[in-house]
Amino acid sequence: MAKVNTNIKSTLTPREEKLFAILRDVAQKYAPGTQPRVAGGWVRDHLLGVPSHDIDIMIDSMSGEDFAKLVTNYIGANDPHVIRENPDASKHVETAKAYIPIDGEEMEIDFARARKEVYHEDSRVPDIRPATAAEDAERRDLTINSLFYNIVTGELEDFTGKGIKDLISDTIRTPLDPKKTFLDDPLRIFRTIRFASKYAGKIDSETYAAMQDPALRDAINTKISKERIQEEIIKMLKGPNPVYGIELLKDTGLFDDIIQQATKGTKFEGKMAPLDMEQNNVHHNLSLWGHTLQTLKNVVATYSESDEEVRVLMVLAALMHDLGKTYQDIWTPSKSQPGSTSYIGHELESAQLTELIMRYLKMESKLMKGVMGLVESHMRPHKFTEGGAKARAMRKFIRQMGEKSLNWLDVFNLAMSDAKAKDVIEDAQITENYMQLRSELEDAVRTLTMEGQTNPDVKPVLNGNEIMSTLNIKAGPWMSVITEFVKELRDMNPNISKEEAKEALINEFGNVDVTQISNSTRQAQQNFQVVEVNPDGTVIIQIDEDQQAPKEKQMGSCCPMHLLEQKKEDILEALRKKEFYKALGYLKELVKDYGNDEKVTRMVAYCILAMLCKDKKYADIEVLDHLFDKAEKNFYDYVLRAIVLGILITIENGTDEKDIKNIANDVCKLCPDVVRTVLRMLPKDIHNQHLKEYVEGLV
Repeated sequence: MAKVNTNIKSTLTPREEKLFAILRDVAQKYAPGTQPRVAGGWVRDHLLGVPSHDIDIMIDSMSGEDFAKLVTNYIGANDPHVIRENPDASKHVETAKAYIPIDGEEMEIDFARARKEVYHEDSRVPDIRPATAAEDAERRDLTINSLFYNIVTGELEDFTGKGIKDLISDTIRTPLDPKKTFLDDPLRIFRTIRFASKYAGKIDSETYAAMQDPALRDAINTKISKERIQEEIIKMLKGPNPVYGIELLKDTGLFDDIIQQATKGTKFEGKMAPLDMEQNNVHHNLSLWGHTLQTLKNVVATYSESDEEVRVLMVLAALMHDLGKTYQDIWTPSKSQPGSTSYIGHELESAQLTELIMRYLKMESKLMKGVMGLVESHMRPHKFTEGGAKARAMRKFIRQMGEKSLNWLDVFNLAMSDAKAKDVIEDAQITENYMQLRSELEDAVRTLTMEGQTNPDVKPVLNGNEIMSTLNIKAGPWMSVITEFVKELRDMNPNISKEEAKEALINEFGNVDVTQISNSTRQAQQNFQVVEVNPDGTVIIQIDEDQQAPKEKQMGSCCPMHLLEQKKEDILEALRKKEFYKALGYLKELVKDYGNDEKVTRMVAYCILAMLCKDKKYADIEVLDHLFDKAEKNFYDYVLRAIVLGILITIENGTDEKDIKNIANDVCKLCPDVVRTVLRMLPKDIHNQHLKEYVEGLV
């Protein structure tokens, strides 16, 4: 039961008292009969003793703009800023915003007229009509948000007769028939979940039943923008009890609906088991959803005092980390435990699902990239607990997480939360093992941290210029392989000097023609001649099968030609069938496994550009970051840079126009034929039409 003080007048701050005195004077002197009321969240929070600075004023007999102007004229302040009704921007109500100086500081106050809303079946944008205060209360989403404080009378008003009672009893319900309330505006379902999560409230049975009504599925898809759903989910995750909110999303079927919508047309469609599936694995005593919930609880406990943005990142990673296990194509019989099921590579599938879901909800790209990185990497720390982990491997892990813009400790905390979620009762031995691992990782961090630094130094001991000078070579596609070798020198010996690194570099590459580590630009032009999209949407990639790849020095992730050939047919087949998400999955596998091979990078770049020409939704952040990074490092790979130029012209990506023109100036001089091929591919609705015209002028 919540403690509620219904005597709001006694809880007003001095600034609030002065503000309300001004509004009361204006109403009595210049608008007799008008009763301004504080509405919504401020009233609810004051009753609960929670400070609130978000003051919305409802006017019952005139427009918010007219009353706000009376107020600003009365105190000699600037006229209010009026936000006009704009359904396209999800702003359905005209609001006047005024800045009222109180005790030397301005208070931002919104004024709007009391209203009722008339909805139509095909839209959540209502017709707005003037209304009484009682009618305004009834059209609101929840009873606890339907309370008013009458500034003229100083009284708390509960026109629904349920708001105060529900606030005291922690009950979440709608003022009117919940089914009609939700069908009118399905976003209210997500708001209901958010407020239930925020106040640990119990949703009353009638309201909960309406939230599960199948008729809402179509209404959600047709009436609500994904951005609005995302906003409500993010607010819920930032609240005090995100796990409860996530449980409600799942139990009402909303989370499953989001997954189904996000995976339409992908390899996952029709091949995903329910979230409640049993894992059939000796390492887990819980169902997949039970394990996920326990992981979520562990993460929330770990990050209870953290910045809310970090908490959102970690909670989303915990929610998504094992979703790939539902993908039935990866289920295999366990070799070590007969009768059990293995989910090898589930973290990669989970990362793909994470991207699909977060992209569907139009979540911010930086957040999406961070969550995907955590999900994809969460199995890495588990391997260190199997015994025999070396400091070198730990330093490499820390470095690679830094290169992905991930905090190694976040990855570790997610892994530990995952490991501790084998059962509802925590295994003390697992906790002890992971705390020991954390200590060892922190020791590895210290070996990489210079005096005065707070974060490990993940930079290679030699930079690009020093590498080229040592080996007397020029920049080229071979640099990525050599740079990786230099990075691993610090993994082995964090105290290695530049002189020692140069000596190791000469020993490894001094007698090698480094240009043969990877194909030349000329070889690439011969091997990959044409990439284009036919009018029917099929993609043609002409690859010269007669060209023989030069012998390569086998170094880590270099990809021999025969492996490319194995993957090539799968990719081409998916593209021919217009199964672009499937093709994207294959391309991401190539980037992960063979991303340092320039042949692979060029092929991926060609395919991604071809897919973007069909639909910009295939702008996969992880793949694009890889391509942009390779194009920047491999300065002399003009074929790759020409393809990347086409991508930069086609989509919005934040690259400075001056940088794009610099790339164009270079590649148009050195490989104009490739640039012309790329330009022929581009669709009409590209993002930077003027830049396309600029490039056409160069070739």
